[in-house]
Amino acid sequence: MIRSLSDISRLALEKGPKKLAVLAPEDEEFMLAVKRSWEKGCIEPVLIGDRDKMARVAETVGFDISRFEQIVEHDRQTVSDLGIGMLFSGDVSVVSKGQITTSYVYRSIIRAEAKAASGMTVTVVSIWEVPEVDHLVGFTDSGVNIRPDFKTKVEILRNAVFLCHLLGYETPGIAVLSGRRTFGEDLPSYADYESLRRMAGSGCLGDCEILEATSIAEIFLGAGGRLKESVNEIDLSKTPHIFLAPCLDTANILAKLDLAMDIKRCSISVTSRGAVCIPARSDLSSAIEDQIEMGVVVADRIQEGVR
Repeated sequence: MIRSLSDISRLALEKGPKKLAVLAPEDEEFMLAVKRSWEKGCIEPVLIGDRDKMARVAETVGFDISRFEQIVEHDRQTVSDLGIGMLFSGDVSVVSKGQITTSYVYRSIIRAEAKAASGMTVTVVSIWEVPEVDHLVGFTDSGVNIRPDFKTKVEILRNAVFLCHLLGYETPGIAVLSGRRTFGEDLPSYADYESLRRMAGSGCLGDCEILEATSIAEIFLGAGGRLKESVNEIDLSKTPHIFLAPCLDTANILAKLDLAMDIKRCSISVTSRGAVCIPARSDLSSAIEDQIEMGVVVADRIQEGVR
């Protein structure tokens, strides 16, 4: 079982190198992350983007990229289409976003999945490593589905459960976030929680467990519980493996709280053909390295046929 990003890093070194298409590594932080990942033996990069920009930042970080395949392309959507196309054709095992707007990448994946007739809904899981928690914690969908309906939430959860299984969590615990009213009709997100819990109980979501709690307070303190002394009394062993947010805004806001906390974050989209790393354009090279290594390990386990 993978419990930390250190576990991911160790496995990436064992399972690499994997061929990685990098979309527009035209920034020093992204190019530095590619350089370090290659030096560690995790990846064999294919660089797609503006030749002059890639050459300039490579020189700045002291990386000789002349030995690697380079595909020169300036149009942002075409850069993304080329990389995702290589993933779906099997030419590469992993794709990583570089200095490119994320919407281009999602559009490429959606088109590729439609062309492949996979039926897979494109989603993103943002994963936290929390120092006091003995497993990784994910938030979904933090990237694609703005206001998912019930059917889409089912697919979001199936993807998240699949990712958890790839990471070695046989029966991940899931919190479906919502609010509970004491009078009037239930919120739509609460009705979805009840339906999803029934589905999970019948095995329709894969091996997983949906917790009997829809708020952070209920998860850690129980129904009606109160914090008596300090946050130190919270039992973090109750932290779910996955938080399903009612909408993209909520998931994205929660996932990005790592910027103000002692927490590391990786964001990844697991497609029907492999892993796509989704670093933020503001991430530093060390965080981008973590996400590339996560992509390498996930790609390896998909190739092994882990379900």
